[in-house]
Amino acid sequence: MSDTKTILPTQQWVELYTELSEYILYRASLDPIYDDEGSLTPDKQEEFIEIANDVEEIISFVGLMKEHEGSIRGDEC
Repeated sequence: MSDTKTILPTQQWVELYTELSEYILYRASLDPIYDDEGSLTPDKQEEFIEIANDVEEIISFVGLMKEHEGSIRGDEC
């Protein structure tokens, strides 16, 4: 774990964990990711959420934190 904390604005935090989570989902998926309407299949949506939760834990562990309405998300300062 990093002793130095870097606070990211909420929008950047969401963009970071979303991009990383999508990348992992695409690289790890052997089954179709999208349905006929272009939405994630229910199974892939659930998998994406699990991946996103793991990614958020990892990026918090290495010292990145989300700015949150006057407070900071993470274990802490």
